[in-house]
Amino acid sequence: MVESVTAKATTKDDANTITASSLSSSSTSSTEISSLTSHLTPQVIIAKKRQNREPHTAIEISWFIQQFMEGNVKDYQMTAWLMAICLNGMTDEETAALTESMVQSGVVMDWSNPSLPNSNNNAATASQQQTHKVDKHSTGGVGDKVSLILAPLVASFGLTVPMMAGRGLGHTGGTIDKLESIPGFRTQYAAEEFAQLLLSSSPSNDTNDSGGGDCGGPLNAAIVSPSENMCPADKRMYALRDVTSTVTSLPLQTSSIMSKKIAERPDSLVLDVKFGRGSFNNNVEESLELAKRMIQTGELCGIRTTALVTRMDDPLGYAVGNWLEVEECINIMTVGMDEDSKIETDDSLSKDLVDVTLALAGQMLVQGGKAETLRQGVVMAREHLLNGKAWQKFRDMVKAQGGDVSCIDHPEKYPRAKFSAQVISPRTGYISSIDSMEIGLVGVLLGAGRKTVEEPVDFSAGIRFRKKAGACVRRGDVLAEAYTERDGVLENYAVQRVLEAFQFSDVEVGDLPLLITNFVTKNGVEEFDQSTLADN
Repeated sequence: MVESVTAKATTKDDANTITASSLSSSSTSSTEISSLTSHLTPQVIIAKKRQNREPHTAIEISWFIQQFMEGNVKDYQMTAWLMAICLNGMTDEETAALTESMVQSGVVMDWSNPSLPNSNNNAATASQQQTHKVDKHSTGGVGDKVSLILAPLVASFGLTVPMMAGRGLGHTGGTIDKLESIPGFRTQYAAEEFAQLLLSSSPSNDTNDSGGGDCGGPLNAAIVSPSENMCPADKRMYALRDVTSTVTSLPLQTSSIMSKKIAERPDSLVLDVKFGRGSFNNNVEESLELAKRMIQTGELCGIRTTALVTRMDDPLGYAVGNWLEVEECINIMTVGMDEDSKIETDDSLSKDLVDVTLALAGQMLVQGGKAETLRQGVVMAREHLLNGKAWQKFRDMVKAQGGDVSCIDHPEKYPRAKFSAQVISPRTGYISSIDSMEIGLVGVLLGAGRKTVEEPVDFSAGIRFRKKAGACVRRGDVLAEAYTERDGVLENYAVQRVLEAFQFSDVEVGDLPLLITNFVTKNGVEEFDQSTLADN
């Protein structure tokens, strides 16, 4: 649990001494809360934010959210308050209090419960529960499959990675959709089941398992969907924001994103905040502001939080589409198992994906106490990526979550899409960029993504790139391949739209724009040290 702050407030004027983190504890009695909220009405809360003369207290925000969930604050009243926030903003303390109130509206992970893991060794069980829990969140992009490698990679060092992820919507893909492309992979778990899964014995401990490896110990890595009863206030509030044009409000964005991560109750969190054509923030300034807000919210809720700001102008890696992205991750995690193999080569189409993954992993190892510096963490992470330990942990995770391990052991046997077509270069020259937004939208047309939350996805659909930005191409070269189960989509418009996403230059492109631009902590923003990723 997060560290609580004892609340001593007994009057309206003292309400500010109750902070976001104290809302999650039992230190504030019902009598104290009643005395602090007896004067409140929905109209009082709405008027205070509309007038914007002074910030809300944590108790006021907590009361308002609780009354909303109990039906005493109506949708039209919540909408008025959300619009006032959109117009007048929130302080960091208000945003943290809103985030914690969303968290407290539903089920919260409790890692202190000694009955969670199924173990006969109480001492070992206690040790597992005390293992540092570190998670990562990405603001979303095209081809962003980092979590599939990152979670098992970090867990291979003995840290616990309790990752809750989402499904794709619009141009961005979803980690859950990608994992569910593995036959049998289960992503729906109740909170107690999730904890039991993470703390259970790793399948590689089973002598009957033929995967090899020497990871041993608890599983420590699992990627699941948030349970339906986790942060229900956020779900209801987002539905109102979606139809009232208040989605883009920075404090509302922050609280919505962070509430689901904080409900996991990790010890620390690393954020991948993206900017560029294929992200939700077009420029780096917007992403820096969002990163700072999320970090302050995490810290005020008692969770150490840092962020990397990364570019999403071009798709990440060489695959876009659910199974295609899983296959790319398998290739990355297994290519280094051959002697003298090397992941990052100049012509590697996955180099950008590997770089972002290693940087995030390095920082997670720092926060988990496994590395002293980011550079050391990157070196350690690269070693586990090359020696097969990340792959073995991924294999363990797939098996523990019910996935068909033979499918990832032999990805070449996976059923391919019924229809496919090559995208051919019309000219000789250099590729200067690939529009990730356009590629993401074409992915939806192919069936790899969805326009509405109810729409199913086609696991085999997507785009595989053969050339990426910076490459020299000749007329007639294959730039990419598109896959779909939808008859007529390729020849009618999909192939042409993929081609139009490519931008060409007559002259050599030179150095590409920096992929990772900034490192952000509660102490401020600094430029990311590019030498951190040097392979030497």
